[in-house]
Amino acid sequence: RGVPKKDNSVMNDSDAQVFKKVLRSKGFTWIADSNVKANYWSHSGSSFELQCLGRWWATLPQDLWPDEARDSILSDFDVADHTEENAAAGSNVSVGDRRQEIVFIGPGLGSADSQTKVESVLDSCLLNDEEWDDFCSKWSNEAALQNAYENTLNTRMLTY
Repeated sequence: RGVPKKDNSVMNDSDAQVFKKVLRSKGFTWIADSNVKANYWSHSGSSFELQCLGRWWATLPQDLWPDEARDSILSDFDVADHTEENAAAGSNVSVGDRRQEIVFIGPGLGSADSQTKVESVLDSCLLNDEEWDDFCSKWSNEAALQNAYENTLNTRMLTY
């Protein structure tokens, strides 16, 4: 859906009640402080961790992709002909495989009302059009993105 912005959103009491039902959440996130880092979100109970998995596939030359995974990788792209050069030049709005993909697990979260509330809170965390334009102007400059969109979450690099 887009890139999260600085943490300046506030939930109302009704929204907070929905999130109290969340027992576990996990997934992938794209945070505005980096156009390169692919992050893994992991939450269970009172434990939360955000880890840098490495780079989004879109930021790597395709000759570095594993041949056996090429179709699977491309299936996550918003458009098959995405190039970082075109994205950086502002030629298109393609973002490759960058995305927000988080699953929330808990009782009662399947109701339409709960889903709408969760979606609304998460959408309020995304860049608005003006911020998106600013982000795009800094697309290829990681230092400028880190300066403009400071991430106050403690993120560590995932190692195996």
